[in-house]
Amino acid sequence: MTETATKKKFFGVEYDPQVHELTAFTVDEPYEAPKDPLVIKDPFSYLQPWSGYVNESPLPPADAARVPAQTSNLKTSMRYQGVEVIGNKWMKLACSEALKSVQTGGGPFATIIVQIENDSNRAIRYWSAWNRVSEWVDPTAHGEVTAIRQACQELGVINLGEIRKDDPNLKLPQKGETTRCELYTSAEPCPMCYAATRWSRINKIYFAATIYDAANQGVAFSDEPIYAELANHYIDRQKMGVWCYQCTTDNSLDAFNHYKRSGMVKY
Repeated sequence: MTETATKKKFFGVEYDPQVHELTAFTVDEPYEAPKDPLVIKDPFSYLQPWSGYVNESPLPPADAARVPAQTSNLKTSMRYQGVEVIGNKWMKLACSEALKSVQTGGGPFATIIVQIENDSNRAIRYWSAWNRVSEWVDPTAHGEVTAIRQACQELGVINLGEIRKDDPNLKLPQKGETTRCELYTSAEPCPMCYAATRWSRINKIYFAATIYDAANQGVAFSDEPIYAELANHYIDRQKMGVWCYQCTTDNSLDAFNHYKRSGMVKY
């Protein structure tokens, strides 16, 4: 097979489908979302289920000892209270794909988007995406963003929260009148990915590793500085080394005025 035949492009970037396919995977099975709450009767004796996976480290023994395998999620605040559930097959798949990403030189993150028929509650297809930031030299190519782009491009819609069979732009078939997408990601979404998920109108988000797991020693993917920025007024963000300015100019509202006066908004 020639190189031309094996290479494909996604948003202008070449990728090898033999390493990872970016098109939808078709399924037809009952959909079961995580619903069983995680009940911890005794937090002092509770042991979180763990796969036991520990890779052989190429680091010198002294350095490897500083980054031992972690066996449970870090939850050093109350942000997860009331939302802890037992993961399902889709959550396990997202975490498995994240491991594959690392094993092939990518970032330790992956996302699964599942499309479900509302009437029958059956999963009809899913998309799988890895973190491609380094590979594509694109700081926005997180797993969640890439998965959303894949799903929207193939479906031909921008609303993944309600996909209507009678939508003239819909490219992929569905039996039910409406379907929805739900998102599974191996780690808690960063502010960008959370916002992208909500802009796509997905309202069910499931994640495994926490932001504290991602910021742990030896991993060091911390979103805390960005969360801190967003919680502050612009003037206060200067203390964090970020300068944002609102600029007054005579044509600042031209685009908005044209948009609302051209009848593009349906009242």
